[in-house]
Amino acid sequence: MTYEPYPAYKDSGADWLGKIPTQWEVKPIKFFATYNDEALPDGTDPDLMLNYVDISSVSLVEGIQKIEQVEFEKAPSRARRIVRDGDTIVSTVRTYLKAIAPVRRPIENMIVSTGFAVIRPDRTMNPDYLGYFIQSEGFVGEVVSKSNGVSYPAINPGDLVGILGLRPPLEEQAEIVRFLEEKTAEIDKLSGKLGLENSPKGSNGASLGRLLHEYRSALISNAVTGKIKVA
Repeated sequence: MTYEPYPAYKDSGADWLGKIPTQWEVKPIKFFATYNDEALPDGTDPDLMLNYVDISSVSLVEGIQKIEQVEFEKAPSRARRIVRDGDTIVSTVRTYLKAIAPVRRPIENMIVSTGFAVIRPDRTMNPDYLGYFIQSEGFVGEVVSKSNGVSYPAINPGDLVGILGLRPPLEEQAEIVRFLEEKTAEIDKLSGKLGLENSPKGSNGASLGRLLHEYRSALISNAVTGKIKVA
């Protein structure tokens, strides 16, 4: 017997999403978010100090791990995309790396690589809910599967926002966010307390850390797709 915590469900039309709560909308991401809205122009002050984020500096679990300070004049040509609070960045090149992260309270002049698609939700979407959804196993799997190329797989940003997303009522989005913030904080705290981040490869600590990461990922995926009730 399938556990269905919401009163009624409907077919999402996608195998990777399965059944979803009846009151939730299922549409391509582009119907409730824009992408790559802003970029630095070529005429930017050459002395402007940028806080630059490259693809190698982003992790699906850890988020933005490194920010490089560099003058515009000396910055890589790909240092162009402007990000704002509430955006989510998704790598469109080397998609197997799963370089995806929410942007929250960014420091001044934060710029990301043009290798990212910068997804910006509209007013009908809670930015944190959309961020969690984009980090979910199913959505990430769709990004990877729709990428072209073997050694350097990539996806067109327009195709990326063509992937299906879910839009629960705003109140439910907020409930899901509160639930996930609490639960993921507990998992991250436990992982840090046990010192699992730096456990040697093959050690029991590394195995436990991997299990915690898998549990964290499954929790996010199940919450944002209506497989568990959060309130």
